[in-house]
Amino acid sequence: MQLSKKRIQWLGYWQHLSFSKIWNLIQLYLSFQVSRLLQRPIMWGRPATLSIEPTTSCNLRCPECPSGLRSFTRPTGMIAIGLFEKIIQENHQHLHYLHLYFQGEPFLHPHFTKLIEIAHTYGVYTATSTNAHYLTQANVAKTLQSGLRQLIVSVDGITQEIYENYRVGGKLAKVEEGIRRLIQTRNERNLRYPYVILQFLVTGVNEHQIPALQEWCENLEVDELQLKSTQIYNYEDGSPLIPTNLEYSRYIPDGKGKWKLKKQPENKCWRMWQGSVITWDGRVVPCCFDKDASHVFGSVKENSLASIWRNAPYQAFRGQLLADRTQIEICSNCTE
Repeated sequence: MQLSKKRIQWLGYWQHLSFSKIWNLIQLYLSFQVSRLLQRPIMWGRPATLSIEPTTSCNLRCPECPSGLRSFTRPTGMIAIGLFEKIIQENHQHLHYLHLYFQGEPFLHPHFTKLIEIAHTYGVYTATSTNAHYLTQANVAKTLQSGLRQLIVSVDGITQEIYENYRVGGKLAKVEEGIRRLIQTRNERNLRYPYVILQFLVTGVNEHQIPALQEWCENLEVDELQLKSTQIYNYEDGSPLIPTNLEYSRYIPDGKGKWKLKKQPENKCWRMWQGSVITWDGRVVPCCFDKDASHVFGSVKENSLASIWRNAPYQAFRGQLLADRTQIEICSNCTE
């Protein structure tokens, strides 16, 4: 029976579930709802999802990205294989989704596909995000062998002029070549994975290309197209990156010459009960909005993630979210 592309994606996900992982998710969701009801943080489960940063290095200079701007105040580097395996070994029994990405370009890590293989060996569903400049024949072969289940490719323009407006220093032709190479090789080998998602950050510069984008994706035979709104720093004064079609924008005019979030944040955040982000050097931070690791709850080099997950700093952060999240700077530009 021929499966649809979407069913193939879900099949890959469900194959990595177990009773213990499902039960853990139920505990997390219940503790989240009880915490909202009691207005104090309760935690009954263990982290179900993780984002682990292979490297902070990147070949591009995207204007709204610390990696691209080279503006980190935290150390930069690449995760050690031993540290990565320690994290997976200690958490695989309840981990149902692993995103091998935070900042940087993952394929710049010299042993990136080895990291995927380790997680796959432990039965963890793996995904990553890439700008696709390093999908060489050798990397494609290793990626297909690694067990990677989902590959998100960021492409924010379908002509070189528009593409490089945001992906500064990038070459669209190289990206197209890499995507085509991976998908064609995958199909020739009758493989289902990785499921390839093309992610398009909609901006005021590229929104006019959306009508032609679907055909462009069909020609490349990507499995799914996702249109994503762009996070913009200092959005209050406006930006050329804010789309004119506000359907694709996180921000709207406030009627007083400034801009504001379209959706006002509520004092809750499921992500704080669902999972964590771990930097290349082992620091545990709340989510992908804490790009500079301003809120560090502990280090998995020194302690287990299980002990960090319920420690006083983590619980205090969750408590502040429930009380008044506007007091947390990284939450001021996020609508979860």
